[in-house]
Amino acid sequence: MDKGLRTFLLILMVVAALIGLHFLPSMRIGNYELRNIDILSDVRSKTAVESTHNIQEAIPAATDTISEDMEADTLPPTLGHFFSILDSARLRPVRIAYFGDSFIEGDIMTASLRNLLQQVYGGKGVGWVDIQSSTAGFRTTVLEMSRGWQEHNAVGSNSSGFDPELQGISGRYYTPTPGAYIDIRGQKRVYGEQLDTMLRATLFFTPSPGMKLNGSVNGTAFQPLYQCDDDTIAPDTIVALTLKGKMGRVRVNVEGDGRFYGMAFESWRGITLDCFPMRGSPGYHIGAIPEHTLQQFARLRPYDLIILHFGLNMASPTVRTYQPYKERFKKCIELYKQIFPQASILLVSMNDRDVRGADGQFHTMDGVLELVEIQRQMAEEEGIMFWNLQEAMGGEGSMARLHAEGKANHDYTHINFRGGEVLGQLLFDFLQTERANEVKRAENADETEQNGSRPTEGNTH
Repeated sequence: MDKGLRTFLLILMVVAALIGLHFLPSMRIGNYELRNIDILSDVRSKTAVESTHNIQEAIPAATDTISEDMEADTLPPTLGHFFSILDSARLRPVRIAYFGDSFIEGDIMTASLRNLLQQVYGGKGVGWVDIQSSTAGFRTTVLEMSRGWQEHNAVGSNSSGFDPELQGISGRYYTPTPGAYIDIRGQKRVYGEQLDTMLRATLFFTPSPGMKLNGSVNGTAFQPLYQCDDDTIAPDTIVALTLKGKMGRVRVNVEGDGRFYGMAFESWRGITLDCFPMRGSPGYHIGAIPEHTLQQFARLRPYDLIILHFGLNMASPTVRTYQPYKERFKKCIELYKQIFPQASILLVSMNDRDVRGADGQFHTMDGVLELVEIQRQMAEEEGIMFWNLQEAMGGEGSMARLHAEGKANHDYTHINFRGGEVLGQLLFDFLQTERANEVKRAENADETEQNGSRPTEGNTH
């Protein structure tokens, strides 16, 4: 047999083997599905990943969803308190607490939402900043150079030795070592008009006897700020120490022991948005924060809107039912409804998450849509507002499209800051649309009341 014939037969055998492999059933290892062999894939139609159209083109324009004849007892949940208080944002602070997982870590998405709200309703300052953060190196909305702290975290690598009874509202607490300090500065690179300075800086901590705090504002000489001489102070007491004035930099040096939580930077009026991310959490940690701690924060830092945004660490193609998750997270919602009765609550669904399928293309991971539906049911059963982020960002395969546009990471799970601008805008638009719907509901109610209704025969009063 000559050399040319042997080469031809070898090629024929390889092609036959590849065609045979194509018809093998799909196989899955963990969360990953092995790719099917398809030797004709390069000549097939372009995939969603190759599409570089702007993701917003796939999002329908906001429409008025309120029916003229909708009965009052069938109206959907609203953010009535938050919307009503926005009218006074020029006169008082309007605070938002945004709890989430790694999807918002580093102020991604929340930075864009905060900026859009502050542009419309006023306000300055980045809001909450943890005493010492692992995201300080890439968070663009604030400059943090704190040192000398031992972090205690509800979830993750710093959870060893964590005492849930000692945590603050962020799910963390920090204990000082000798020479500990907090050094926070505003910045002008990102949304500088709102975030370069602040008018009020508040430090939240639980003091210990003998503890001393000295502070410097805008690089001036250090001055005594606080000294704990009371050896009878309750171990769970939270102190809110506020500095006032136009500040671009605040530094606090700590002497002695104590337990610290974070600093909040804001104005005397307008929007403040506190970003509370917890990497790796399905959201349960927010329900483990002690009630007495939440009650103190509700008094010291009352919120008008609480946003709950989890699911990234719960969705899985191997989960058969999300009912246990629903029942457990509903208890978290009920806790915050109890502690913050005046606040509106918004449940944001998990985002789209894509994996490479057996066909070699990226698709929404199995389990995502099922979890989003459970989250919708959860919000309905608890009577709170729900926003379907997975649908709003484009639905099936939208994370892959964001990746193709340079707005998502290579894990096809997390967005980057460019993607955060897109999704922050979507959430802002949702809030504005819902506020317009709330106004229309109020107008319809007023019109009905003014016109009245003639009682039918047989009615009693």
